[in-house]
Amino acid sequence: MNRMRKIQRGISMIEVAVVVAITAIVYSIAAPGFGAWITNVQIRTAAEGIQNGLQLARAEAIRRNRSVMFWLTAAGTGGTDWMVACASPPGTAAIPEAPGDCPGPASTLQPPAYAMGPSGNWIQWQTQQGQQTTQVQITNLVPGNADMVTFNSMGLVVNNINHTATPLTEIDLSVPTAANPRTLHITINSGGSVRLCDPLLAISADPRGCN
Repeated sequence: MNRMRKIQRGISMIEVAVVVAITAIVYSIAAPGFGAWITNVQIRTAAEGIQNGLQLARAEAIRRNRSVMFWLTAAGTGGTDWMVACASPPGTAAIPEAPGDCPGPASTLQPPAYAMGPSGNWIQWQTQQGQQTTQVQITNLVPGNADMVTFNSMGLVVNNINHTATPLTEIDLSVPTAANPRTLHITINSGGSVRLCDPLLAISADPRGCN
């Protein structure tokens, strides 16, 4: 009776080297595309966050039957932090709401440089760190000196509470340090409509396009 002997065979160094080489080639091809994908996801997340903030401000203005503002709190440094509030920005005397009409959460946490007292008078506050989009920057604002939009009780865009600048009509976001930076565009019209679009796409061919 013949006995069948099972032979165990290991992996040779040549086979290991081939696998390593193939893995390195695949990684070198995929890595740039994966990095670009991550960057685009961050830009999309930041842009959709701002779009949602604008829509929230409009909805709250209608619901509360009073003016509510959307404010890019870090626009001066290109940051995408934003706030929806019933109070005017710091440095102005006008507070359109009586104390307690539009209080912020019962917390000692206050947005940077927003000195409206312990009640806060803000509805929602979003930071880049909270969204994990710290690379994304605001690359263009129209008008250039604007950083807020005020909606009235009918959801229409009106003069800003502090009267220091005309309301925002356009916001562009990108990652300027990226190899091929993508830009997303947000528009706000006088009727209160907010639209997010991609300037590289034609709207006639893709509803996500701008032109």
